[in-house]
Amino acid sequence: MIKNRILICLLLLIMIPCAVCQSYFTVPQNVWRVSISSKSMSGDWLGANGAKEVGKEEISLLNYTDTLFNLNSSTIQGLLIESRIRNAEILTSIVEYGFSEKSTIHLKIPYWTNYFEDKSWKWETEIDNDTESDAIIDKIINYYHPQRRHTTGFGDISIGMKFLLFGVPAWSAKGVYSAYAGFTVQIPSSRPLIQYKFTNEGRPSQFGEVTMGSGTTLWKFALFGEFYKKALERLFTINWFTELIFSSRAVLNTPIFFPGLQETNPDSLAERIGLTYFYKKGTGLRGELSGAFDLWPNRITLKGTQSWYYKNQDQFISKDIDWDNRMTSYDGYDTKQIQISQSFVVYLNNLDPIKRIGPIPFIIEIGVKVPLLTRNKYNSFQKWIGFTTYYQWW
Repeated sequence: MIKNRILICLLLLIMIPCAVCQSYFTVPQNVWRVSISSKSMSGDWLGANGAKEVGKEEISLLNYTDTLFNLNSSTIQGLLIESRIRNAEILTSIVEYGFSEKSTIHLKIPYWTNYFEDKSWKWETEIDNDTESDAIIDKIINYYHPQRRHTTGFGDISIGMKFLLFGVPAWSAKGVYSAYAGFTVQIPSSRPLIQYKFTNEGRPSQFGEVTMGSGTTLWKFALFGEFYKKALERLFTINWFTELIFSSRAVLNTPIFFPGLQETNPDSLAERIGLTYFYKKGTGLRGELSGAFDLWPNRITLKGTQSWYYKNQDQFISKDIDWDNRMTSYDGYDTKQIQISQSFVVYLNNLDPIKRIGPIPFIIEIGVKVPLLTRNKYNSFQKWIGFTTYYQWW
């Protein structure tokens, strides 16, 4: 019985149409597409004006006392400028299933194998002959913000479905166009920020953490499609994609940090802001336009994509309205985000049942993504390699 099932699986693998490609939006009925990709990214945070800084904050502590930092009627005035760099590696698994000829369900599971975030600060004092504020600011910043923070773990898992609205999918090798609608739910499955615990000694563990997700459920609604034509034994395709992203409101643990409010003691900050707050991510809009063609029929496909992303301001509600406003935007920083990027991908296809190497159909994907315009977001250069295979089972 087991031998017969294995034989049937191998026969079905051979019968999968060779036109199926990772660049297509859906797969045929009862076909599974399993993809695994490894991506690395590195880049600086670019602020509202495009500079390599998160923002600028005025610090004004007049006759201020805080025994935690040995401040006794001290006066500190100046400008604090933050910079960030992120280096990360992520392993993403995607499983798709052709529920019917017109619909495909998909599950996406990201896992951050490395996530490094480096923060640095520049202090510009406004007091003449000030020789003490540099050391004091360094002590406070080092307490709240360890320079290099690292974590690993699962990102936010997504599950959804795509529907054919009209036309014929390109993998069928018939027709010239198709259009789809899609719905995806992104679940906040990444490790959340732990709640701050009041303490009089040492540094709270929350200060060494870095989060890898927004903490909210995202609802994504998409319209997309493709135009395609075969000429000179080569398939040429143009794909378009638009997506609206809405966020649910969530209750999250409050990040306690300096600067932000004219207060240095973490217990006082937690008491003033509250240990939790309401958060809603701003509505986002994402768009893509791509073109692909077979450089070598049934072997090598080249694809270029330009991507656009816009997100409106986030909403914060805590016990302190000044903190809410500061979290939304301040000088040089805004939760409103814009990014335009360009990607290039090479697909190495091993799908043709006659020319295929080995019994298993697969595609190897190699790609890079270069940011062209970034505001209030990491300006990351990305590179990745992926492996995709297909099989049929019901």
